[in-house]
Amino acid sequence: MRRLASALLAGVLATACIGTTGSEVVSFEAYAAGPEDARGAGYTFTTGTGYTVTLDRMRLRIGGIYLNRSQPISGGQERACYLSGVYVGQLASELVVDVLDGRLQKFPAAATGTRDLARVGEVWLTGARVDAEDDPSVILDVAGTARRGADEVPFDGRLTIGKNRATKQTDPTRVGADPLCSKRIVSQIPVDLTPQDGGSLVVRVDPRGVFANVEFAELERVSTTPPMYRFADADEGQPNVAIFSGMRSSTGVYTFHFNTSSNRGSSM
Repeated sequence: MRRLASALLAGVLATACIGTTGSEVVSFEAYAAGPEDARGAGYTFTTGTGYTVTLDRMRLRIGGIYLNRSQPISGGQERACYLSGVYVGQLASELVVDVLDGRLQKFPAAATGTRDLARVGEVWLTGARVDAEDDPSVILDVAGTARRGADEVPFDGRLTIGKNRATKQTDPTRVGADPLCSKRIVSQIPVDLTPQDGGSLVVRVDPRGVFANVEFAELERVSTTPPMYRFADADEGQPNVAIFSGMRSSTGVYTFHFNTSSNRGSSM
């Protein structure tokens, strides 16, 4: 078998641009984790807006990971959910990642691909089909406290990417632009790796990038005793927009690394 065949990218990638690479087909394990220094609740960092954030909980639902050997033209995904070029790796498996744990957490299924250099990675944030009209799955679940000066903001939030994220298009010339599926795909993540048979792909998620631009003082207060503030599951309000944009950032949040040998025996 000399190409990444349609059977390898069945289902949601059936409409993607899949080319012939002439390379051998490979199979490898896949893992996700938080930063290497994450040791559970109490993970602390300072944001660009001057807040010291201590996270007690952060879970992220990843519904798939994909690798492409071509760097797409900027803006090319505005009307499509798949990159142009050739996909050389896929992981069609779901995992709720504990982002406050730096130990490797294994995806249930193996990944497949071809032995070709990948330049772009994708992280799919979904608990259903990427093109589903709605998805009630909680994608991001967070809780913690943000402090700046004398201000202290205890917070929590549970974000989804369903009908609540759909763009209402009123311009007839832009029908089909900004589809909901594109909001579930973190695309154009820079990578530089070649899948190898029997190796392992590791994707790390950095919470500092997710919260980088959040203005916690503008969160909605939902309780006075005890005090509690909450991220709304909506595309309005600075904190809500900022955390959703951070979760979907192609830089500063997701990093990809490939080990040429399996991670069997790693602490999970």
